Amino acid sequence: MQYPSPLSPAPERPRQPDPSALRRRADELRHLAGSIERSLVMALADAGDADTWNTNRTRLCDRMLARSLHQLHEAADDLREAALGFCDRADELDRAHRPCVA
Repeated sequence: MQYPSPLSPAPERPRQPDPSALRRRADELRHLAGSIERSLVMALADAGDADTWNTNRTRLCDRMLARSLHQLHEAADDLREAALGFCDRADELDRAHRPCVA
């Protein structure tokens, strides 16, 4: 096992992201979530009526579509949750860099 030399420079600390960059990322994630929910695919379940979905195969397709739409909604929710995390982190960084007034 090799040990670092006492004369070698200390490892660099990871650079903190800029709070405004985190907020921009959060905005992009929220925009993407909205785009997913507004996409035309979300209206596919409404395209058929009871007479359209009357065979075993079409009922299977209907269930698969419902599951896929549910996954898309969950993905949009996950994007919004990640956006919230970015905003929370940006707020933390802002508070950490705010000068303390005694």
